[in-house]
Amino acid sequence: MKIKNLTVTGILAAVICVTAPFSLPLGAIPISLATFSIYLVACMTSKKHAVAAVIIYILIGAAGLPVFSYFTGGFHKLAGLTGGYIIGYIPCAFIIAALTDKFESKKFVYPLSMIFGTAVCYSAGTLWYMIQAGCGFLTAVTACVVPFLAGDIVKIAAASCIGITMRKRLKQFI
Repeated sequence: MKIKNLTVTGILAAVICVTAPFSLPLGAIPISLATFSIYLVACMTSKKHAVAAVIIYILIGAAGLPVFSYFTGGFHKLAGLTGGYIIGYIPCAFIIAALTDKFESKKFVYPLSMIFGTAVCYSAGTLWYMIQAGCGFLTAVTACVVPFLAGDIVKIAAASCIGITMRKRLKQFI
């Protein structure tokens, strides 16, 4: 049973590592597939697997492998302007996995959990950005949240649709 858990967690971490680096430039904070990956992984599995996969992804990136936006890596990314968002992936994954685990049969919970998780991730990241950039709340929200809302809505819709189906299939395996 432990080997299955390790395998599932490793595969989920690999999914994040492979998809997250794809990014489009948009100021200091890029649009990447990282949040989509987190949404998808978290809604497909338990909070234990989801959080472990996200932590593995962050550790791999911190060690220098190019798994962060624009295929970059290194501890400096965690200490930089976007570090709070990367760390915010952990509670984001926990919230999504916890809610979809508890209310698995209620499909509206999938996007709702992702909205809650995103709000926490935005909060952590924006606070960190404000500290790092030395700017105020309105400036940070304008730069770090508003430009990403439309894209996150699309990511949440796509991850919800895919995640509901994939969760059923993954549950058969584990």
